[in-house]
Amino acid sequence: MTQTQQTKTTATEGLSRWQTMAGERNARVVLCNTPDTYCLADLARHADRATRALRSRLMVTMEPDEVLPLLAEYKDVVIRLHTVIEKMSQACGLEYRVPRSIKRMLGDKSDEKPTAEVEELEESKVKQKKK
Repeated sequence: MTQTQQTKTTATEGLSRWQTMAGERNARVVLCNTPDTYCLADLARHADRATRALRSRLMVTMEPDEVLPLLAEYKDVVIRLHTVIEKMSQACGLEYRVPRSIKRMLGDKSDEKPTAEVEELEESKVKQKKK
């Protein structure tokens, strides 16, 4: 065993699988202070898997007209969640920094609303609450 291999083995021996994964370049560690955050963390994991699968299957086993609407709907939901979190933060007086990924998603269209489907869903929820 070389000196480099010995050092690498010694450095990772005491770490759990989760600690090792947290050190990966594309990893994000989320501290969950509420049950709601646990739910979002689980959703994010599943969304990541599904999005990756859709994109890898695009033009191979799935047609664009099947995949692209799902990806657009997902993007709209993420932007809507960003909007809600921004409002919640303002209501509590908390600072909210818009993530770079959201800024990129919004691009020059930052004043655009989500698709008509999402708006209709929101309107129906408001109507149900009034009843």
